[in-house]
Amino acid sequence: MPRYFFHIREGSDINRDGEGQDLSDAEAARREAINSVREIISEKLLHGGPLNHRTIEIADETGRVVDVVNSRDVLLKDGRFRNYPDDIVQSPSANPPQK
Repeated sequence: MPRYFFHIREGSDINRDGEGQDLSDAEAARREAINSVREIISEKLLHGGPLNHRTIEIADETGRVVDVVNSRDVLLKDGRFRNYPDDIVQSPSANPPQK
């Protein structure tokens, strides 16, 4: 199984992932990066800080960057907030349908 590394870039600063993760393919690595960005954004919402100045560079075992996930792209699509169908923490409706 290939190993992918998730380097977090904030402006000119980069925090290199020295450990990496074994994942089935680049698409699985992209999903993992999107989930990581979502977690980072949630922490920024709780504790303050800019939400859209961060990227995760996904590198393969050779160090080649195979994909980049930008926090803005995770937050927005076509100028609207994104909805993720895999979001397992969605709250139940405050006004459930009446029978």
